[in-house]
Amino acid sequence: MADKSSGKSHKRSRLAKTFLRRAMGRRSLLAHLSFVEILMGVGLALLIAWLLAGFQFQSIPDYELGAIADRDIKAPRDFTLIDEVATLQRKEEIRKEVPAVFYLNLIVNNRIEAELRSAFAEARRAIAQERETLRLSDNRDLPSAARQRVLVHLRGILPRFDRSRVLEICLVHSFSPELENQMVRLVRESLRHPGVVLTRDSLLRNQERGIILRDVITGQDEPLVDWMSIRDLGQARDLLRQNQFELTAVSGQDKREILDFLDSWIVPNLEYHEAETRDLEAMVIEQVDPVFIQIKKGRSLVRAGDAIEEREMALMDRLKSLGRPRRLVAQFVGILLIVMFYLFAIWQFFVASRKRQREFRSHYVLLALVLLLSLVLMKIFMALGDARDVIAGSLGMESLLEPMIFHFLAPLAIGSILIVLLVDVQISVVYSLVLAVFVGLMTAELSMFIYALTGSLSAIYLMGQYRERAALIKGGLLVGVVNVMTILSIMLYISEIGFNWGSFLVNASAGLLSGIFSAMLASLLLPILELLFEITTDIKLLELSNLDNPILRRLAVEAAGTYHHSILVGMFAEAGAEAVGANALLVRVGAYYHDIGKLKKPEYYVENQIYAWNKHDDLSPSMSSLILSNHVKDGLAIAQEIKLVREVRDLIPQHHGTRLMTYFYQKAKDAAGKDREVNEEDFRYEGPKPQTKAAAILMLADQVEAAARTLQDPNPSQIRSMIRRLIQSTIQDRQFEECDITMRDLDKITRAFERVLSGMHHHRIPYPGFDFNRQVEEKQAENQRIQ
Repeated sequence: MADKSSGKSHKRSRLAKTFLRRAMGRRSLLAHLSFVEILMGVGLALLIAWLLAGFQFQSIPDYELGAIADRDIKAPRDFTLIDEVATLQRKEEIRKEVPAVFYLNLIVNNRIEAELRSAFAEARRAIAQERETLRLSDNRDLPSAARQRVLVHLRGILPRFDRSRVLEICLVHSFSPELENQMVRLVRESLRHPGVVLTRDSLLRNQERGIILRDVITGQDEPLVDWMSIRDLGQARDLLRQNQFELTAVSGQDKREILDFLDSWIVPNLEYHEAETRDLEAMVIEQVDPVFIQIKKGRSLVRAGDAIEEREMALMDRLKSLGRPRRLVAQFVGILLIVMFYLFAIWQFFVASRKRQREFRSHYVLLALVLLLSLVLMKIFMALGDARDVIAGSLGMESLLEPMIFHFLAPLAIGSILIVLLVDVQISVVYSLVLAVFVGLMTAELSMFIYALTGSLSAIYLMGQYRERAALIKGGLLVGVVNVMTILSIMLYISEIGFNWGSFLVNASAGLLSGIFSAMLASLLLPILELLFEITTDIKLLELSNLDNPILRRLAVEAAGTYHHSILVGMFAEAGAEAVGANALLVRVGAYYHDIGKLKKPEYYVENQIYAWNKHDDLSPSMSSLILSNHVKDGLAIAQEIKLVREVRDLIPQHHGTRLMTYFYQKAKDAAGKDREVNEEDFRYEGPKPQTKAAAILMLADQVEAAARTLQDPNPSQIRSMIRRLIQSTIQDRQFEECDITMRDLDKITRAFERVLSGMHHHRIPYPGFDFNRQVEEKQAENQRIQ
């Protein structure tokens, strides 16, 4: 008893340590942030703060070239202007100094030397073979007939040597190593570094800029100081003759014949490479700093009555692009601190509400990306508001002169729509609050804070009710209606001299379009973000739950029993998930696809053997267990083929976990007897064990549905006992040790399963005049028609 108590205490201690480690891990996630992640967070904060700070641009008239200025324009501050002409001149000067790139191909040298030596080796081999045939010693010359045979043979195998009397001369000297080395040395000397070019034209064109030799073999660059050291083809052949004194193996006319022959072996091994030279020029020019003109504050740039020339146009364009910061540095730092606080608050909310680190990190990146997108859109529409004069003039609509119209037109609800569909409601609410604060800071308008917050919260509520992509537009229309009501409230609140219905109609139209634009953009971005962040939305799950999907239709036709089993498992799993607050839609869809691997061999599974004999009767237990376990691998292969989403695909192996195939294991033990042991691991599924609450619920639903078919006369007590025994067996098999399901959850799941199963096995009153339980004694003819 003491040992048993000690064992329980040890298990409890280990369990307590496990939960303690998980809790500590959640609290210390902030400490595990990498330097890159911290840097990215700071960069995000700076970017958002820059978007919120904004800039006020100086009003500069739009003059055309040659127009007369109607006012004086002075520099409001010190600034610099790029002198385009001087910059181009400087780049051209530097370009001319970039050395030309020549490719030095020493492979040519090696190839020529190898060919010469190979030819001499072949010739010596032929001579030796002829000597061996005639049994001549090395000091005796070949007879004329034998020499003629060798000569004919060498003309066939050494066609390049068959020129003038070269072959005969070399044969007279028996292709001696001395002659070979002298000829190779002459060619090598003519082709030596820095190489030979075909003509000197490319050298003359680039003599002032310098030359870089790039070794083709090593890829190393070598600056060449003296370009005159490079020889052209003619000079290289002249050098060959200058060094003819080294050719001592032959003399007289034979030497001239050999030198003429070696001329053909001198080929260029250096070539000008224009593309590489241009790339080098581009790289150097890219590093050239532009030439700036310093303009001091107060300097007169344009005087009234002067003609606008190119210089004045460049100065005014520079002024338009510069602008003047609207807030001081201290104000920018204040906004930055506010942004960093809210971003840190969102991070801490993710840490507290998300259990899997990978999941909340990707979700945080998603939220940051959507937040940036919303703020950029707001910035764009603010810029349109600043250019309202041009827009109103071009469209001929004076009503567009009010800047708030463009503010109301911004699709601010897009972020809330995307977050509520891709993540969840809680995160979307937090996002909406932060976005509203940032929009209020960006526009410096309390009304825009209210507008952004109201529209975003209404989008969360409305989009939470829809689970079809087409319904997004309807939801966007309703968001637009809420925007109209918000605009009405704001205008009623801020009006001082009376309500302007004309202004309201224009602003209300902008608000209505804002909701529609938000839904349209969200509909466009939703599948992209789903794919990019590997997120499965309820809309995607609903599409997968359609029983008309091709793979489910195949299951219904080819494995009808498995299809019916999957539908029933979906009923159990959905009820269990709803009882514990898990994603009921995900569990139901997972149930539909959890056994698609049985499509490979449907006849080997008992639910599909309605009118057929059991094929496992003719198989060994180990083979039967292998076939059954393979349906998990086949299911994963089919899921990969049909591109099933990851959340559903992961449920295929986890719904069996590492459970034991008890029937075949017991059958194997009975067949083996007491003399031979049966390895239990050979009869277990490969797993993994359930990693999530959804996978655990699906595992139990699969077992309960299968076991329920074995009940002869089910009643509530039998059903309850069966479910509890299955759950207890699964717990004892340690299948739930890797997921977060609790005993309270299991109790709720038990009651949900019992309710569904009792409803399936409800009793009905007998049909009058029929006794369906009485055995029919006489068989009717098979072709008898029903009357």
